Amino acid sequence: MTQRRPAGGKGGMRTRNTASPTRQGVAAKELQAARRKKRQKEVMRNRIIFGVICVGLLALLVTLVVKLGGAFLSSGGAADTSTITFSKDGQITFEEVADFDTETYSKAEFKKYTRDLIKKFNESYGEKSISLKRITYRKGQVYIKTTYKDADCYAAFSSYTTYNGSYEGAVSAGYDFADTFSIVAEGAKASGQAVDAESSFAGSKVAIVKENVNVVVPGEITYVSSGSTEIVNDHTVSISQADGNNDATDLVYIVYTAK
Repeated sequence: MTQRRPAGGKGGMRTRNTASPTRQGVAAKELQAARRKKRQKEVMRNRIIFGVICVGLLALLVTLVVKLGGAFLSSGGAADTSTITFSKDGQITFEEVADFDTETYSKAEFKKYTRDLIKKFNESYGEKSISLKRITYRKGQVYIKTTYKDADCYAAFSSYTTYNGSYEGAVSAGYDFADTFSIVAEGAKASGQAVDAESSFAGSKVAIVKENVNVVVPGEITYVSSGSTEIVNDHTVSISQADGNNDATDLVYIVYTAK
């Protein structure tokens, strides 16, 4: 049996679109708004990630600057405290940091005075006994870096007692080691005590200084005079007076093993 279809009708099911044009416009706007919110969230997330990366890079940069600055200072940068550095070959480097008054000397006058003083000394003591390496000025201070061919040369120029060599050589030169000594281990000194110098120091190297300065030796410090000294690290001693009187000086023995 054949079912008749209404005239003008078409076969099959028809999908009826019952949504009004107004409703379609609202749906489209809601979809666009949702997409905008999604994009905004993605942009915000990317900005946060970028910010975190920038902060991390900045922290890394600061760390590198600090480490490189420390490396520079420990490998030839200017000292901020007057320092005597003894080298393995016997040479001495002296870095002096002192107050500078432009009312006494101009910078040019002071530089000329220093050069003339060194030139005059070298003429009598020997050519290139002292070499001027650097003079710089900073915040009311002057920094002078000079090198001396040996401890005797430094002592002759500065008039400060200075020795660097073997314990046996120091004894032969008249040093009696009549002092209270502290054992130094792991960068720290123990309480002072009397020691038998001959048995304790035999075969060791010794630096002897009578000046309120930092002293750097080319080895590991094992003993140091107890008075007026502080250990900076295993190869550096700071010498200063307990009462702050820089005009007073003590003879300081620094016993070390050469590296």
